[in-house]
Amino acid sequence: MEPLTAADQPAEGRFPRGRAGRFWTARKVGWYQRALARSDFADVVLGALTPLIAECDTVLDVGAGCGALAIPLARRLRHVTALEPAPAMAEALRQAARAHGLANLEVVEAAWGEVFVPPHDLVLCAHVGELLRPDASFLREAGSAATRWVAAIRDAGPGEDKFFFGELYPLLLGRPYGPGCDYRETLEGLAALGITPTVVRVRYRSDQPFADLEEACDFWEEYLGVSGPAVRGTLREFLAARLTREASGWLAPYAKEAAILWWPATGRPRPAESARAPG
Repeated sequence: MEPLTAADQPAEGRFPRGRAGRFWTARKVGWYQRALARSDFADVVLGALTPLIAECDTVLDVGAGCGALAIPLARRLRHVTALEPAPAMAEALRQAARAHGLANLEVVEAAWGEVFVPPHDLVLCAHVGELLRPDASFLREAGSAATRWVAAIRDAGPGEDKFFFGELYPLLLGRPYGPGCDYRETLEGLAALGITPTVVRVRYRSDQPFADLEEACDFWEEYLGVSGPAVRGTLREFLAARLTREASGWLAPYAKEAAILWWPATGRPRPAESARAPG
């Protein structure tokens, strides 16, 4: 998933579906979809994965969200299974599949490891941090769930602070904002398993639009879990100084960098060396 940014989702993996469900409300999904509509995330990622996709007829998209990658993949391939534990996200993806007439896109409302899913040519996991940590079961198991390739996408480098959390956590919550996730810890986990993936770093836009400044304040209050007149006043002043005005409202601009990792499914020959794009 990408957008707000799929990297900001809560833990999925083998965690109860209720946790993801509590995080992803219908309103958050709507914000996510509006960011996704502006983003070139899918074009950039699928462009990098073109050699793999050309070999595949079926894809399992793990933590598919509302279809950032599942929708465009279903337009190209015979069948896509989207595994998504959050009910609001899964329903948004079902609606999108119907709207696009994609009968070949199956939505399974479950987390990784909760249900049996038959092998697919490509198993893909984008920005689901809990599944891509060094000790995650997904890294051990994904190769046996794929017949050709496994691909993962994670943040690369510190990047920009899209949601200004580095400033707002101390200001409104009285504590520093923790470090973000990074693809290098996924590389460590794969190395421990004897896997040397191909690694390509990419850049794309992930801007978040708002109709007006009050909606932007709603957004930050919900993500920070704070509210009240004093908080509202602080956010209104803070965001007015940092967001960009547009004819249609306000924008939180964000240029993001990510790493795309892929490796052969279990039993397939491993590439001789990693290929890294200039970054």
